[in-house]
Amino acid sequence: MRTGNSRRHGRMPYTGRVRLAWDESGAPRYAQGKCIDLSAGGLRVEAPVAIPVQSRISLRIEELNLSASALLKHVSRRGSKYMLGLELSQTLHERALAAIVRAPVQDTSAEKS
Repeated sequence: MRTGNSRRHGRMPYTGRVRLAWDESGAPRYAQGKCIDLSAGGLRVEAPVAIPVQSRISLRIEELNLSASALLKHVSRRGSKYMLGLELSQTLHERALAAIVRAPVQDTSAEKS
């Protein structure tokens, strides 16, 4: 039985746009989400669509110059959005994490036209 937080890496808040790409039923799909928090091993993203668990996701966070691949481990509905738990294929290096800590918080509340 699990008790407490069993995560290997501590989470840090980061709010910024993230582009997501994956294949579903043999067709490429794309969405733009909002990163909620991240760690060296994964991130939590709010997305406008549900994505099947175990999907392989390619992601891009422009503000951090970060491109990565991840496995979707968890999906939960929150109102009209979905919270995605993504496990990165490779852990983030200390240099990348330091850049995230220094990054300004992005205002993702208003959609760009």
